[in-house]
Amino acid sequence: MSVYLGTPGRLIELKCPASQSIPADDPFTFERTLGGKVKAQVSRPLRRRQWSVGVVTATPRDVGALAAFAGGEWGYGPFIWVSADAPVTNLLTPAQASCDPSTLYTGGVTATGPLNLGADGWAGRSFTNATPATPFYFGNDLVPALPGQPVTVSAYLVGVNAAVRIRWVDAAGAFISFSTGTAQGVAGVATRCTVTATPPANAVQAHVQAINTAQAARPAMTWTDTLFDWSDGQGCLKAVVSGLDRQVVLALRTPGYGRYADASFTITEVG
Repeated sequence: MSVYLGTPGRLIELKCPASQSIPADDPFTFERTLGGKVKAQVSRPLRRRQWSVGVVTATPRDVGALAAFAGGEWGYGPFIWVSADAPVTNLLTPAQASCDPSTLYTGGVTATGPLNLGADGWAGRSFTNATPATPFYFGNDLVPALPGQPVTVSAYLVGVNAAVRIRWVDAAGAFISFSTGTAQGVAGVATRCTVTATPPANAVQAHVQAINTAQAARPAMTWTDTLFDWSDGQGCLKAVVSGLDRQVVLALRTPGYGRYADASFTITEVG
């Protein structure tokens, strides 16, 4: 799977990485007492991620596209970063995908506790909507979309005729249209509701919404034409590129081929 860097409507596809490691900031600091006990303190509740990416046998075009970001041709960011696995796991941010209270956006919606997902276990957090007739957002952050690439959105919803909805917008954030799933929800039971749609003309971003919903958890969006298992959010809307390094593998004078390099770079989430 390729990776992407850029801004709304200008995502640049980059060569599929051979490696991608994602160490995250540890939110804990530890202290051992004189009595031998270990105490843990949450020191950084907002975890910012960092991707170490390696690309092998990259062409001059591949490396040049990376150099354009690292060297400031597009400015220095922050940029949208779409990692290799995000399109097939969950393009929402970690906070959106886990219904973090920091993503509350719609009036009348509150952060609540665990939700029983039936055969799929439990969600640790959920949102409760005081007025189910009012559609609500899973956060106000926009999720990137590609022209012509089908998108599947899902969430576990509680409510009679509950459904998920994709709210399509253009590069400037202006509303274009909705794609709404069929009513799948029932009262008192969490049902995984879904909708698959292709972005309309000029749509390059999307909001994930729930309608007719009393309680909801674990939203997801993938660049696929079918429903995948839910995963934690892998989306990153603000990142910078640094540490671009290239090692020449081959440098021939043959016009059609023969110029390859191994490249590595670091993507750091900011904000």
